[in-house]
Formats: sequence, C-alpha cells, structure tokens
Amino acid sequence: MRTLLTGLVGLLLCTGCTAAYDNDGEIRPPGRLAAPAAKQADAIEVVVDTDLAPDDLVALAFLLRHPGVRVLAVTVPSTGLVTCPTGVDLAQDLVTAVGSAPVPISCGTAERGPHGIPFPASWASAAVLDNGFTREPAVTAAEPVEETPAELIARLARERPRLQVVALGPATELAALLAGDPAGYARIDRIIAMTGVREGPPQDDLAGEWNAAADPDSLAAVLGGPVPVTVVPHEVVPDGSPAGMRAPVVGGIGVLTGYPTPRFWDLATAAYLTVPEAGETVSGTWSVALVDEPGRLTRIGDGDDEVVSDLDADLLDDAYREVFRAEAGPALG
Repeated sequence: MRTLLTGLVGLLLCTGCTAAYDNDGEIRPPGRLAAPAAKQADAIEVVVDTDLAPDDLVALAFLLRHPGVRVLAVTVPSTGLVTCPTGVDLAQDLVTAVGSAPVPISCGTAERGPHGIPFPASWASAAVLDNGFTREPAVTAAEPVEETPAELIARLARERPRLQVVALGPATELAALLAGDPAGYARIDRIIAMTGVREGPPQDDLAGEWNAAADPDSLAAVLGGPVPVTVVPHEVVPDGSPAGMRAPVVGGIGVLTGYPTPRFWDLATAAYLTVPEAGETVSGTWSVALVDEPGRLTRIGDGDDEVVSDLDADLLDDAYREVFRAEAGPALG
C-alpha cells in the first residue's frame, strides 16, 4: 500500500498555504461536505482495522458516510504506519471533519511476527502532518476504549452475527484474535483486506506490498483461518486521479508530501465492499511470502479465499462521487 513519502520538506515549507493542489496541479475544492445520507436498515456492519495513513483516512471517510455501511468501531494496530495515541486523535478529527457520529476506537498492543518489517518513521511523520485537516482548539483529546482490538472485535462478532472486518493495515490484531480466541474469530462473517501483491511488481526493494510486509506472518495466519477473506492486492487498484475524490475535506488529504494520492488503494477497497460488481476475483488457498518480496501471494490450491484480479475504475469513481458530495453550490467538476 505504501511508497515512500518524499515531500515532507515541501509540506513544512507550505505551512500556511490556503489551497491544496493535487498531483496534476489542480486546486482541491474548498468548502464542506454535505451531510451524510441516513443509514439503510440493512447496512453492512463493519469494524475498520486501519493504520490511518492518508489513503486509510479517505477509505474510513467513505465507509463512515456511506448509507449502506455502518462502522461500529475503529481498531488501530500497533504495527501500522500511524499508531496510538496519535491515531486516536487523528481518527476523531476525521470523524468530525466528515460529519459523522463518533465511533469507539481501540488501540492495538499485539506484536508483529518474526518476519515483519517496521514502516519507516519518516513515513509516519509525513502521514500525520499531511492529513488535510486541522484540530479545532475546542476539540478535546480523544480516549480509546479499554478493550483491545481482539476483545472488541470478538464482542461485536457475538452481538452482530453478520459482522465484517475491513482490514486496511497489517493483519496483526486479527491474527491476535485468531490465536487468543479462535471461537470469537470464527464468528466474523467476512474479512476484506487491502494487502499483498499477486501478479504485479513489488512496491519497492523491501516489500511486495507494505501492509503485508509489516507483518506477513499474521497475514498468513488470517488467510489460513476459518473466516473467508477477500484480498484487494495493490496492483489491481486503478491508476489516475479519481474525479470523485475532488471534494471538500477528503480532496485535501495527502496532497502536499508527494504521497501518491491518485491511487488511494484503501479507498478502492472500501468502495469495492459496497459495489462488489466492480471487481473480478480468483478463489483459492493462498500462501504468503515471508521473505523476498514479503506479501507476495501465490495460489496453492482450491479454497474459499478470494483475491481480486481486476477493478472497474468507473464504477468505483461513481461510488466516490455519490458519497463525497459537497454542500449545495457551484459544481465541482
């Protein structure tokens, strides 16, 4: 999911700038998002497990605002890009900025497996500084819930029999739940994860894909577990700058550091949850490379886990446009 955040110095020099620009030089629109639509009675109930990088923030905004999705909680793995306590405030700021009701936030404590690679610290700094919105002085610091992510997900899975987990970071906390409470884990209905690489090139010299490489042992455990997993690998996410992203609040996330915002991997994953007809999948049992392109996925037999092999950019962008509507005013191109 990650490539190197190269423009942190540029971000610091731009402090005080009044407008954000995308990678094509276009001004991201100011203003406010329209109030989110009311939740549907049959909305998909999810926990979002996220490390709160810029693409994670936009994906979380999409899920919070989508009428067909009800976010019950946010969990933040300790092995991800942005961790607690910073992640708690960042998540609360996002919830406020996109006009959604507060949700419980749980901070992870589980450790990565032996083959995991920590994200570079400079990436985390850039992700926090380039979040696209600022904390209002009147907003008090957020407090996480006392439950660990594993405890919170297990409880919600008991209470909500169709609970799904949208995994947008390392699989550490899900693997901790599987190891510590197999019965609780098995109650999850489905996991949809932005992770891994199947047929495309590796993201860089260190990782096949960074969400997976940060803890490939945990991803292997989750793919070998009893809950069906749908994986969106990084190479299938459409190229180009989605028109539906050119909206207030979300259009300013991650635009100043050189972060590759046009791809927004996690946003595509979130939208695919709501428009599964936008993708084609390959089913099977999958192995995960632990070294040498960690996160590389290989089909090793028949099975129920799916890896997305193609995504329809137009269908995804239609979903973005619908959710990220601005308040009434001039058209936003």
